[in-house]
Amino acid sequence: MKLTALTSDLVQKAIAIYQDLAYGSGRPRRPVETPKDCSVDALLALFHKEQAEAIPGYPCHRYTLRLGNRNYPFMKLLLQEHLVPGEFYFAVDSHDQMEIKPDFPDYEQWMAVRRFNRDLKRQIEQGFERAGLDTSLCLRQLLLASGVEGTPPCRGLVLIVDDEEDLAAAVELLMQRRGFRTYKVHDGASAVVAAASLLPDLLLLDYELPELDGLQVIERLRSEPTTANIPVLLSSAARVSMTDIKKADGFLAKPFPDTLLYEMVDRVLRSREVRR
Repeated sequence: MKLTALTSDLVQKAIAIYQDLAYGSGRPRRPVETPKDCSVDALLALFHKEQAEAIPGYPCHRYTLRLGNRNYPFMKLLLQEHLVPGEFYFAVDSHDQMEIKPDFPDYEQWMAVRRFNRDLKRQIEQGFERAGLDTSLCLRQLLLASGVEGTPPCRGLVLIVDDEEDLAAAVELLMQRRGFRTYKVHDGASAVVAAASLLPDLLLLDYELPELDGLQVIERLRSEPTTANIPVLLSSAARVSMTDIKKADGFLAKPFPDTLLYEMVDRVLRSREVRR
C-alpha cells in the first residue's frame, strides 16, 4: 500500500482488530481517537515515526503505535515499509526482546509472556489479512507480480531463517532473482540442523526466533568445525549491542529495502572470500 492510499477507515479497522484480539471483551484498552476525513499526515501523527538508515542512502520508514495487550503493555501496531520501497503494510511488534537468561528470576514466566505475544501477533496479523488490510503477505504478491526476465547464473545456496513466513518467502524471491538457490526454516533449532546438513554459502538469519534466538544459532554454528565458517548476515528490528553484532559477518537493522539487502549480501560474501 502506498501511503497516499492510507485512510482513517483503514487505520480504525487495524486498531479495532488489534484491540479486539489483544484485550477481548470487557477489558479496558487504550483509547485512540482517529480523526475522520483527514490528511495522511494527520493519520501518521497518531504514530511514532522511526527511520532505519544503517547505511546512508538506504532509508526505510516505520510507524509505531503502542497499544499493548492484556498481559503486556509494550506491544505495538506497526505501519512499515520493508523490502519493497514505497510499499507499506500493517504488522505487530511484540517488543519483548529483552535479554533474559535461564538463570534469571521468573525466567519461565517471561518465556510464557513471549510465547503469548508471538501467538497473539500471528492472530492479529491473520485478522488483518481476513479484513483485507495490507500485510507482509502483500510483499511476496508484489514481487511475484513484478516478474523478472532471464535466469541469472547460480551463485550458491542461501539458508533463510525467519519465523515470519511471508517475509521469509519475500526474501526468498529476492535471493532467487540474484541467482541463489534457497532453503527456508522458521525457528532457531531447525536453522542449526539445516546449516549442518546443507552447508549453505550464506545464512540470512533473523534475531528474534522461537527455540533458539539468532545469537544462540551463531554460537552453535561457530562451535562446530563443519559450520564454523558459514557466513552469517544477521537482521533484527530490536536493538542489538555492537558486541553481539560482531558475532555475525554482517548486520541489517529492520526494516530495510531490497537494495540494502543485496548490498550487504555482496559485502558479506566478498569479505569472506578475502579472508579465505
